[in-house]
Amino acid sequence: MEITIVTEEQFISYAGCGLAYYIGGVVEKRSNLFARSPEAFREKQNIDILLGHRAERIDTYDRIVRVTDLATGDIKQMPYDRLLIATGASPVIPHVDGTDISGVFPLHTIPDAEAIRDYINNRNVKTACILGGGYIGVEMAENLLRRGISVKLFETESTIMPRMFDSDMVQDLVKHMNSNGVDLRLGTAVERFAAGADGAVRAVVSGGMEYPCDLAVVAAGVRPNVQLARDARISIGPTGAIKVDQRMETSARGVYAAGDCAETTHLVTGNPYWLPLGSTANKMGRVAGANIAAGKKVFPGVLGTAIVKVFDLAAGRTGLTEREAGDTRFNPVAVTVTTPTRPGYYPGGGTVALKLVADRGSGKLLGAQAVGDFSVDKVIDTAATALFGKLTVSHLTSLDLAYSPPFAPALGALIVAGQVLEEKL
Repeated sequence: MEITIVTEEQFISYAGCGLAYYIGGVVEKRSNLFARSPEAFREKQNIDILLGHRAERIDTYDRIVRVTDLATGDIKQMPYDRLLIATGASPVIPHVDGTDISGVFPLHTIPDAEAIRDYINNRNVKTACILGGGYIGVEMAENLLRRGISVKLFETESTIMPRMFDSDMVQDLVKHMNSNGVDLRLGTAVERFAAGADGAVRAVVSGGMEYPCDLAVVAAGVRPNVQLARDARISIGPTGAIKVDQRMETSARGVYAAGDCAETTHLVTGNPYWLPLGSTANKMGRVAGANIAAGKKVFPGVLGTAIVKVFDLAAGRTGLTEREAGDTRFNPVAVTVTTPTRPGYYPGGGTVALKLVADRGSGKLLGAQAVGDFSVDKVIDTAATALFGKLTVSHLTSLDLAYSPPFAPALGALIVAGQVLEEKL
């Protein structure tokens, strides 16, 4: 096949999930964020990359994409036999005054990260305000503090990461962030950004009060880029992302979609679901690519599995939260247990607080959330596997999990929580 990638960006194949850590200096070199260069695509795989080119319109009848060269303004009519729409998502910019002034940044691309780093280095930034308490906002708070910058984080909901975790599971995270120096302003909406005499941001205004800052980061979430598909009359799903089947094909024959612009299915509820995560995008892309090349791969869906580092703690989730389960046909029942990650006699262990959610009628496991040391990923990954296999709570109590004092207690968090939840059921 002749394969061409069209992108309006100047960079491709980079780890967007690592941008906050690049700003904080955890990732020392920008080059470490790149998986593959345009030259490598061309030389090793004969894939042509058109950087700085914007796809303007898709004609699904004549199978042509109209592309504009942003450097010259030239327009190209590019025919296709198969088309993949991988337009990703864009940061949500809230409707408040001052988001366009100097010193107010989103964080979504390599240029965004470079702009923030340059601004910090050139302006002697001492204080920062973050708008949004989701994954990016929390990660940015930690990484700005690493650079000696004091941080205020504003979240309109009453807790951080409100769409990812039940409120009872983030209380320890809130305390931990406060103890590490983050000034959390929860249940607080930002009204506007105020500029100083030099035109740069000097304060965030909320509740009629001004909170001084030398830098502001807008981390209010993302939305799927679907306008190109919508204009081509390709179906958009109820989540607002592009509707695809399990082969990643859209409503237009021969046109596929994958990544943050594409909708999928939640494996617990069976409902349409949108999960803009790099792990999901990678799996979707592989399935779409295989099927474009006449393969027969399927992408069944996702569980909403995710994890975030919060200073010295980790927080992960999979499946449904108790709140989400209550909004469905299920009758949820939940338990939370806190267990050691190693036997008490063995030095160096931490703890994990694990919440399991199940359906009262069927005993089916619906979801898990965990907060604790960096063994949380193991707990959540095991729970995600159990959900994928449609295990019940009684199955959890019999899981044959690895045990040795340097690694885990005789009964791990998932088994203990399963036993408690089984009794409650």
